[in-house]
Amino acid sequence: MYSRLTVIIVLLLLMNKGQAQSNFSGVEVGGLAGQMLDIYPNMPQHDLQRGGFMSLRCGGKSPYRELYNNVESGIQASFHDLGNPSVLGYGIGIQYQATFNQYITRRIRSFQRFNVGGIYVTKPYDYLNNQSNNVFGSDVSALLSVSAGVRYKFRQNAIALQASYWHSSNAHTVLPNVGMNVPMVMLSIEKFFHIEDIYIMEEKEPFSIDSRFGLMLYGAMGFNEAGGTVRPTNGNTYRKQLAGIGATYRFRTIHRVSLSLEGYHDDAYALWNNSMEWANSKDNLASSALMLILGHEFIFGHFGWIVNAGVNLYNPTLDRIVNEVEQRNFSSLSKRYVPGRFAVRYYFNKSEKHLGAAFVQLGVKSNLGQADFMEIGIGCLISKKQG
Repeated sequence: MYSRLTVIIVLLLLMNKGQAQSNFSGVEVGGLAGQMLDIYPNMPQHDLQRGGFMSLRCGGKSPYRELYNNVESGIQASFHDLGNPSVLGYGIGIQYQATFNQYITRRIRSFQRFNVGGIYVTKPYDYLNNQSNNVFGSDVSALLSVSAGVRYKFRQNAIALQASYWHSSNAHTVLPNVGMNVPMVMLSIEKFFHIEDIYIMEEKEPFSIDSRFGLMLYGAMGFNEAGGTVRPTNGNTYRKQLAGIGATYRFRTIHRVSLSLEGYHDDAYALWNNSMEWANSKDNLASSALMLILGHEFIFGHFGWIVNAGVNLYNPTLDRIVNEVEQRNFSSLSKRYVPGRFAVRYYFNKSEKHLGAAFVQLGVKSNLGQADFMEIGIGCLISKKQG
């Protein structure tokens, strides 16, 4: 628990770095309600999920904020009655929040919101005492949410209504890993400490960085628990050692694309090969994989939001799992060929100001959207400096 919780807290602190020097721009409190989706037939019974949340946002200006239409950012805490206290318990979430606004009139604006962080649940799966909870296999899991809504402002206040979708998963690090998926309705009231009126902001030349190519070097350690998504194994956590090299192209100030060749050795694959007698567990090549990955990165100062997809060039163990263990259908066959990744990256020094930009990265490697393993990596981006 503590290692996962530490990673989440450190990530949130990094994402909020520099904002503590800005003035607080506002606080928001409200309620939420939604019905958890039954994505597996043996999920525990549950009623309407309901709870409350509070968001604290920071002000301040930066060239990147303006490029993202004066994005608001801050921290959101939430409490969840998960709909079945005896089995699912209660949840406490904390997330980094980014809000993108579009003014309709001086008083009305629409917005889109993205939150990323973690959730602590009071009654996760337990082999002896709580076998019915296959939604949360661990007490700490990732928590993501996306929203769209409308605000009505009056004086230095506002009321907001938003439709939201919440997802929680432990990224296959502990089984079971069905995860939580909840469409939500959220109603809130906000108090602004100061109001920035976009209508009267001065026109000026937008911040811009020239297009440029770069070289990316990356290494990561991944981990997961071997087994199926639903059935608990109560087994060991298995490591993956991943390395990659690729070319990048920053074609807009806030957009970068990449093409990389990545390979990894998987101790869980070695377990499969040994237990199924497909290969000797000491045959490292048989327990390895090679991927060609196409990626896109949204850039925001020191941060990058990474979305990857690609093709497995070599993955003999996954071939055997799909062909000999799982049912051969479109989903399993597609999973065999299409790896992906969702990740957040923090640059210690901005690439536009330095020849080499070192970074740390936290992400989830997937197979066609199904979580495969969590990874923590380091790397370096080498590209031309600005000017």
